[in-house]
Amino acid sequence: MKKNNEMDVGIINYNGGSELLTCVKSLLAQTEPVRVFVFDNASSDNSIQLLKEQKLDCRIIENSKNIGYAGACNGLLENMDADIQVLCNMDLEFDPAWAANLIDCFNRYPEAGSIASLVMEKSGVVNAVGVRFGADLFAKNESSGLAVADADIREKEVFGCYGAVMSFRKKTLETVGKMDASFFLFFEETEWYFRHNLAGFKTVFCPGAKVYHERSMTTVRYSPRKLFYSERNRLRTAVRLLPVRDVLKLPIRGLVRYLNMAKGGVPGQSGDGKKLSKISICCALAKAWLQALVMLPEEMATRKKYREKFGAVDTKVCEILRTYPI
Repeated sequence: MKKNNEMDVGIINYNGGSELLTCVKSLLAQTEPVRVFVFDNASSDNSIQLLKEQKLDCRIIENSKNIGYAGACNGLLENMDADIQVLCNMDLEFDPAWAANLIDCFNRYPEAGSIASLVMEKSGVVNAVGVRFGADLFAKNESSGLAVADADIREKEVFGCYGAVMSFRKKTLETVGKMDASFFLFFEETEWYFRHNLAGFKTVFCPGAKVYHERSMTTVRYSPRKLFYSERNRLRTAVRLLPVRDVLKLPIRGLVRYLNMAKGGVPGQSGDGKKLSKISICCALAKAWLQALVMLPEEMATRKKYREKFGAVDTKVCEILRTYPI
C-alpha cells in the first residue's frame, strides 16, 4: 500500500453546519494519516464556507444540485484512488485510532472486501454492529440501542457496514460496482452490500475502529420522508434479489409488519419536533409502494442482470437471510 495514502475518506455533506467541521477535524487528527474529501450536495447553510475559513487539509467538491446520498457517494468514488476507501456521513466524530485500527484489520483479513466500524453514540449506546434481515428484507441494525457492555462487539464476520461509515477495498468496488444513484436516500448501502456478498466478498466487524454518530441529523428520525425512501428502496431491492415466491409475499408480509409496528403506537413527533399523524405515515407508505410498482419493469431488468452477473442469486440471498436473521 502507498504510505500516507492508504486510505481515502469521503464525507457526504448536506447542511452539516459545525458537525462537518468536527468530522473533518477528527479525521485529520488520526494517528494514521488519511486523505479527506468532502462532497457537498448543494447545501443551503454555511457549512462549506465555515470549512473553507478553517483552511483544513481536505478537498472540497461542490455540487450544484442535491443528487442524494447514493449519487454523492458515487461522486466521491470518482475522485478517490487509495487502496482503502471510506464513505461516511458528516455528523460523525472519529476516535483518533480509528484509521490505524481499521487498516490493521484490513491487513489481518486480506480476504475481506470490507471492514465495519463500531458506530456508537457518545453516551455509550451502540448504533450498529452489523445488519440483520426479515424475510421481506426489512433491515434492523444489530445491537442498536444497547449499551456497549451488553452488545456483542467481538471481532466477527457481519453482513456489511452500517451506512453511516462504509470502508472497503478499491478492488472490491471495481468488482461490485458503484451504488444505485436512483435510490437517492436509504437502503443504497444495503443493496450494495448484497452485491458485495453475492460477489463472494465478506465483511469483518472491527470493534477497535470506533466512530461516534448522532443519527438522522439530515433526514430526521421518524419522518415520513425517511419512511418513504427506506420502504420504496427496500421493495425495489426485494424485487431484484428475492425468489419469485417471496416477492409475491411482499404485500402480506408488509401488512403484517405494519400492523405489528402500529401496536407500539405512532410517535407523536419527528426528530425535529414536527407533529406526526397516522395519515402522513400511511401516505408515505402508499407512495412508496406505488412508486415501487411503477418501477417494477426496471427492477425486473436489473434482476435479470444480477442473475447473469452473480449466478444463483436466489440461493445465495436465502443463505444470507438465514445467516443474518432478525
